[in-house]
Amino acid sequence: MKTPVFFIGDKLSKKTRQWLQKQQIHYIEQPFLRTEYKKPNRSFFDKVANQRKQWVVTSTYAAHWLVRFADQLGLTAGDQLYCWSDMQAEIFQMLDLKIVISSFSNSRELTQKVLSQNQGEYILFLHGDKLHNEISSAFADSGLYYSEFEVYKNTPIEKFVSGIFDAYLFFSPLSIDNFKASGNFPNPISPILANGNSTARAAWRVFTNKVYLSPEPEELSFVQYSIARWMEENK
Repeated sequence: MKTPVFFIGDKLSKKTRQWLQKQQIHYIEQPFLRTEYKKPNRSFFDKVANQRKQWVVTSTYAAHWLVRFADQLGLTAGDQLYCWSDMQAEIFQMLDLKIVISSFSNSRELTQKVLSQNQGEYILFLHGDKLHNEISSAFADSGLYYSEFEVYKNTPIEKFVSGIFDAYLFFSPLSIDNFKASGNFPNPISPILANGNSTARAAWRVFTNKVYLSPEPEELSFVQYSIARWMEENK
C-alpha cells in the first residue's frame, strides 16, 4: 500500500502532531483561521482579584488566553476551572487549580456543574467571537453574579491548497466553508472525515465526496479514528 498523505484543515495541538510523527503519518496542516487574542480588562480583573471565581472555558483558544494572562487576572488558590475537553484541561495543568471537565460540547451539563457547585464564587465565562448563547442564558437566568468576555476573534484566511490528498480531515463547518471559499476542491475520490454532525452536514452540502462522521470529538481521538478508518478502507 502506498504511503497516504492526509490534509488537515486546522491547526493541530503539539500532542496530536507528536502522535502523527511517531506513526510516521504524512500530512499537511492548513488552518483557515487567524486567531487574534484580546488584552484583559485590567480594571475589572483588579476589582475581583481577591474573590473566589469559577472560570468557564469552552475552547482551546480561550484556555490558552487564560493561561497566557494568568498573572494579570487575579487567580486565587480557591478558583475553579470548568471546561469540556481533556485538551483544555491539559492546558490548565500548569495553573495548579481545581479542574472540572464536562462532556464535549454539552452546554447543559457544563452550566449545571458550575451552578450546582457555586458557593458564592464569581462566574467568569470566556469565549470567542462566536458566542455560546445557551451558556450565557443559563448564567443570566441563574441570578448569580457572572460576567462574560470575548477574549479572542477568529478571522478567515484565504489559502489555495495545491496537491492531491488521500483524505481530508475537517474539524468544523467553518473550516469547510473557508476551504471552499478559497477556491479549493478536494480530490473527488478521496473521503472527507468530519468531526461532528454539523461538520458532516457542511461537507455533504458542498462536496460530492464520501463523508465519514467521526464518533470521537476530541482532536487526537478524531485524528486517530480518521487515520484508522482510512487504513481499514484501503487495505
